[in-house]
Amino acid sequence: MRLSKPVYESLPVVYVLIGAAAIVIAYFEPGRMRSVIAFVIGLVAAIAALTVFLHRQDYRELSREYTGETIDYSSKLKG
Repeated sequence: MRLSKPVYESLPVVYVLIGAAAIVIAYFEPGRMRSVIAFVIGLVAAIAALTVFLHRQDYRELSREYTGETIDYSSKLKG
């Protein structure tokens, strides 16, 4: 599945917003089962946002270091 660049780049922000909204709901309705579920959803969404952001950052850093060029070694074993 391919996503357009604006949608792809905004996913971590969407995850953070969902997580923040769920945690706020959990804060304003303490003591109910719905509050616990909302807090867990918020926590999972925040972890997902952090994971996606860190994976992208790591991939982009690695792609800057490695250009994809191969190294050709001359071999003296050719017969």
